[in-house]
Amino acid sequence: MIIPLPMRWMNLILTTIDNLIQECFDSPEEDLEGLFEKAYNTSREHFSDKMAFYAPGLVHYETEFHKATDPYRFPSISVTGKGCALNCEHCNANLLDTMIPATTPDALWNVFNDIIEKGGSGCLISGGATPKGDTPIMDFIPTIKKAKDELGLDIVVHTGVVYPETAQALGEAGIDGAMLDIIGSDETLREIYHLDKSVDIFDESMTHLEDYGVPYMPHVIAGLHYGKLIGEAKAIKMIAKHKPNSVVVVAFMPLDHTPMHDVTPASPMDIARVIIATRLAIPDKPLILGCARPLGAHRRLTDKLAIDAGVNGIAYPSDEGYEYAEEKGFKLSFADQCCSLIERVL
Repeated sequence: MIIPLPMRWMNLILTTIDNLIQECFDSPEEDLEGLFEKAYNTSREHFSDKMAFYAPGLVHYETEFHKATDPYRFPSISVTGKGCALNCEHCNANLLDTMIPATTPDALWNVFNDIIEKGGSGCLISGGATPKGDTPIMDFIPTIKKAKDELGLDIVVHTGVVYPETAQALGEAGIDGAMLDIIGSDETLREIYHLDKSVDIFDESMTHLEDYGVPYMPHVIAGLHYGKLIGEAKAIKMIAKHKPNSVVVVAFMPLDHTPMHDVTPASPMDIARVIIATRLAIPDKPLILGCARPLGAHRRLTDKLAIDAGVNGIAYPSDEGYEYAEEKGFKLSFADQCCSLIERVL
């Protein structure tokens, strides 16, 4: 029998976590060495020395150590085509252009069969948001369940905001994971997402997923507010109150044809602060550096700092990130799937 902790103990634990998170964000850069070491050691204490790398079908990926060029290996599918009601400042629906459109259940079923025929193992179901901030997937869930039952595909769903009826349907469908961004600033939610709601909706979303037994992987977006860190600490605090299957840290990356195309992204060290705080606040859950992050020298440094900060996996690693993990003695694996499925290899 599990005996719940007394409320005063729970409040003390949450206060300690809050203080630890704040230290990660407030400490001068020259004082972060001890926090890096603590985060790295925490990761080693809770997990093996495995480092999982991922290259799903969203991007053509070809390096000296791994080649993944088939877009159907684990593709992303948009159930709204190129349409999005919010047209967020950082995306403006541009990311939907990279996804396979499937705007009806029949079209989605056809894509599922294409994936099987072309040797893929699964997919990410995504799409533009409704004015309520959710991905409109209810009409597609019976087809998703059919694909799980009859085709055996791994299916991860990008849900956006989660409402109870959606969580219940996803739980009954038996999906492999729900991914959702956790925003910790009301200002960011209004100005970037164009969503006039409180960030409490993300706390509620995680509760709904837990209530219906849906495995989920919350995402923290470093620097989403015009490259600044203003809501990430609160996002991590929210996640730490729950029981996610894993946590993914991504970073704002400027995209052409968006209002934020010329915004300077968060620095690699600021992204590392977010990773360290997440690792220390949520020590027993897999932590991944996800797909979205700036390219070039920025990515190369971010990957190495992320390894030092205690991540268990990286999506689309740079050559330097791969080699750095190898030098540090990690047992490396590579999968052409979504990084949210990391529990399978740790």
